[in-house]
Amino acid sequence: MPDDRNDPLEKLAAAHRSLEENLNDIARAARALSDPRGRAAALEGLSSVVAYFERSISRHQEDEERSLFPRLAVLEALAPTLERLRQEHKAQQRAINELRAAIERDGGAGAAEVLPQLVDDLRAAYHRHVTCEEQEIFPAARRFLQPSAMQGIMHEMETRRGRGGHGNPAKGISGRPYRPGGMRRGP
Repeated sequence: MPDDRNDPLEKLAAAHRSLEENLNDIARAARALSDPRGRAAALEGLSSVVAYFERSISRHQEDEERSLFPRLAVLEALAPTLERLRQEHKAQQRAINELRAAIERDGGAGAAEVLPQLVDDLRAAYHRHVTCEEQEIFPAARRFLQPSAMQGIMHEMETRRGRGGHGNPAKGISGRPYRPGGMRRGP
């Protein structure tokens, strides 16, 4: 797909870059908790990034689990990887909930002790997860999904964001109806 605005895999990869930036922000904020002078700002920054995770990452995971993964499920070789990624999504959500609880517990007083490890674990988990998606899942989608399937994925992603799929090219909508199927034959 020549136009990146209409390429769902490019949109998903861009979300991965945003995720990485936010993980870096949360790591800096977690380290800043140990300084009493910067504690309030660090807690605010942590809360802001956790809100990003709760909003944007959950929508990103839904894009993958409801739009991309089902279209790739017919590829038997990918089935174990897709299932592992789904399980990782659940584990990541639990980690984000744990992060939120650590920030809110006791006004964040104990957060300086537990957050650095939670953040390091979350960063490592996301790094493995993103690497797998970008090195295995996205290339398989490029090889095997027809343009109509990619357009269907993009349409569903935009609809989840309230952009409705009414043919607005600036929002990445083709205006064409989604047609089921969409697997290419051969490599």
